[in-house]
Amino acid sequence: MIVGHFRRGGVARAAIAGTAALATLAAGIPAHADDRPVKRPKPVAGVNAGQAGIKTFASQEAAARTAPYGAVAPGEYGDALADLKGLRGTSSRWREVTDKPYDADDPNYRDPNYSNSGGGAGLVAGRVTGLAAGKGRMFAGGANGGVFRKKLGAGGAWEPISDGILALSTGDLTYDERSDTLWYATGEANTGATSYVGAGVYRLRKAGTARGFSSADRVGGDELESRSINQLKFDGAGWVYAATSRGLWRHSTDPKRHSERWQLVFLPNPASDADVTRPYDNIVNDVLVQPGTRGRTVLINAAWRSGAAYNGYYLSTRGGRPGSFVRTSLAGDIDNADVGNAEFAASANGRHLYLVQSSPAGLASGGSALAGVYHSSNGVLGPWTRIADSVKLENSGSAIGVDMGYPPGVQAWYNNFVEVDPSNPRHVYVGLEEVYETEDAGATWKTIGPYWNFGFPCYDPSVPSGGCPSTTHADQHSVAVSGGTVLVGNDGGVYSRPLAPAASREDAAGHATDWTNHNATLRTLQYYSVGTGRDPNGRGWTVAGGLQDNGGSLLRGGARKMVSPFGGDGGDIIVNPRNGCQILDEYVFLALWLTTNCGQSNGSTSAIFDVTVPDVNARFTAPFRAVRGSRNVRDGAGERWVAGGNSFWRHDLAFAYTPAEAEADDANGWQKLYSLDATGARLVVGMDAVADRAAPADPSRDTYIAAWCGEANCNSAGFTRGVATNWGGAWTELDMTGLPNRYPNAVTFDPNDRTNSTVYLVFNGFNRRFVEGPGAGVKHVYRGKLAKTSTGVAVTWTDLSVGFPDVPATDVVVVGDKLVVATDLGVLVADRRAGPDRISWRRVGANSGASRYALPLTAVFDLHVSGDGNLYAATHGRGIWKTPLASL
Repeated sequence: MIVGHFRRGGVARAAIAGTAALATLAAGIPAHADDRPVKRPKPVAGVNAGQAGIKTFASQEAAARTAPYGAVAPGEYGDALADLKGLRGTSSRWREVTDKPYDADDPNYRDPNYSNSGGGAGLVAGRVTGLAAGKGRMFAGGANGGVFRKKLGAGGAWEPISDGILALSTGDLTYDERSDTLWYATGEANTGATSYVGAGVYRLRKAGTARGFSSADRVGGDELESRSINQLKFDGAGWVYAATSRGLWRHSTDPKRHSERWQLVFLPNPASDADVTRPYDNIVNDVLVQPGTRGRTVLINAAWRSGAAYNGYYLSTRGGRPGSFVRTSLAGDIDNADVGNAEFAASANGRHLYLVQSSPAGLASGGSALAGVYHSSNGVLGPWTRIADSVKLENSGSAIGVDMGYPPGVQAWYNNFVEVDPSNPRHVYVGLEEVYETEDAGATWKTIGPYWNFGFPCYDPSVPSGGCPSTTHADQHSVAVSGGTVLVGNDGGVYSRPLAPAASREDAAGHATDWTNHNATLRTLQYYSVGTGRDPNGRGWTVAGGLQDNGGSLLRGGARKMVSPFGGDGGDIIVNPRNGCQILDEYVFLALWLTTNCGQSNGSTSAIFDVTVPDVNARFTAPFRAVRGSRNVRDGAGERWVAGGNSFWRHDLAFAYTPAEAEADDANGWQKLYSLDATGARLVVGMDAVADRAAPADPSRDTYIAAWCGEANCNSAGFTRGVATNWGGAWTELDMTGLPNRYPNAVTFDPNDRTNSTVYLVFNGFNRRFVEGPGAGVKHVYRGKLAKTSTGVAVTWTDLSVGFPDVPATDVVVVGDKLVVATDLGVLVADRRAGPDRISWRRVGANSGASRYALPLTAVFDLHVSGDGNLYAATHGRGIWKTPLASL
């Protein structure tokens, strides 16, 4: 999503929020027609768009798992999960906290500068990357939340049906109505920053009524583990193709051959498959089987989004056999020298073919990354006619455009689909950032699902609905057609409308007025963080968190739904435990937004103001923390803060800071305490801070520690890492000898040690999930003991990874005598006092899928020890969960 916010003098700063986004720049915000301010950001994509590779700000969550670089070995994932499931579990019962509807449009939280309320997305869920429907059922696959099922239509509740299997990251879903079989391809393949690889392909029979997937439903062996799968395509002649991040594979659709291994049929660069420094050399994006050829003619698109020598189209006229694919130039309007990611669709009669393709040159230029939408009525080789480009789509009623520096297709490598109405070969849907529709094979287009409603004449913040028709959430990823309904999946969940033009409705601008929202019970939210505080309404505790592309959520004490005070992306978060309406939320890059009233606003006045940290180079979701046990230096009613970018910063007033002070201070109250380097190449990735118990209001007596990475975006052959602390009186870089050369994701002081000389450090690592190559290994958890020497500070590191599964660790907290570690596959606990000779790690709670009180098998990004007596876990795909601290 995009959101703009006002800066001093009425100048707005705008940024593209979303891990797949392309830019962050300042811009002006025009006023609404009735002079009320409205967000109309103008980000410019090109400034941060590199010629090749993942963009700096779009890769940093992935960097935690890829650093220093690497590739995934099939089987590693299964082995790690087996180790995890083999651990003894605690009696902890996890309960989902974010099981309430999440209303992004609540009119009571309509801050005119910082909220997306009124934009029209309504109830939202997390990113949906797979959709399928049929026989009165619909299936949705969360980016890292697994598969959900419900009845087709507005009613009914979603139920998870894949919690018992190896991976919850979705690449594609395909449903065969005739046999009532659902195919689930795991591993999200859009190469975004928080995409996770999967564990292969699963086939669920009696999908409409079956309890759910089991490990026995996996098709083949482990050969597709640790790959991402963009598409599954069936040739009608007994084969299913899997277009993966590491080649094109196929398998028999015969259930009797279920356990046979997948066959690799095409690998663009075989030598690169064993080269851990070249993970993007074998991407196959989609498959198009020429109708009427009985599977003999197969066209594929193979391409890395930023351009590579192998990018292009490849054709087999021998039924897709291994070795039969030959690079082919398509005739017509396609520029075969500028081929990026492409998606295909064919009409039911097979006479009309469509594709939507991205452009590496466009991506590098910073403009639209859309090469175009193309149509062929003469087979896969064309000629292909371009029936839409960015300009044509912008002029079809789009909410974005060149004048905003954010034209249609700016993220065409990340969000794209094309689908044909099975009853009309000229009726086509295209999904990019928005949803477009043509009824005449591309001669004319309508933007039926605009990015948002801000800027349209109908927008009125004083109207509860926002004044405009409901629209879809931005960034489209998946589409399905069934029963006279078209469904779209995007960064906000699932939306549908009537398929037939005679049954569907639009306003005069071509915007659909009949979208149905299916997100009330779809629990796929992707959190980065969680915080809690006592709600001043006296009805319990507020729970707030930052989300991928869904802002900052807030669940008030006793509320029946969640609301969204903060728009755009959400990163880290601080909630005052004494007053849960005092919240510090991160947008991106340490752009921090502060509210002291839960962000409540009717749209006429702002309840939020900017306290951005003036750092030269912070991570996309950079860390900041309350100084534990401290008191701010003004009223003592809350703790002080610290934040980490390229430098370590402190804010002494915290929630006592005022908008007037921020207006007068370019640094927004932040004081720089320590810089990691002089070039800005190093970035803080984990941090902790503790006040002196004897002087909680004295900042000069605080103790700090920060884990960092560098030098080239924390993910390259030049990768470095370290830990810096002011323990002992002066800032010191601790000796890291013997520790893994991987991403030091989190660090904390042991609160049981009054001298603060005991710290715990956990390492992430692995390529998305698991990696081979430099830095690989099973060591993840360390205890450090600090000591003063005649020359400074020494540290002794003790490895506590004995018995710890080989899985990336993401956060660490100490609860009494328990050491609790978050991982990509759940939460683990051990006795903090134990040494390597007797430490025993346990899984917190039951195995995933064993009970509704078990934590789903998804990545836990953040742990929070709450004053309400619970441990909160923010998962990146299944919302926020909690369990009693006493049960650990």
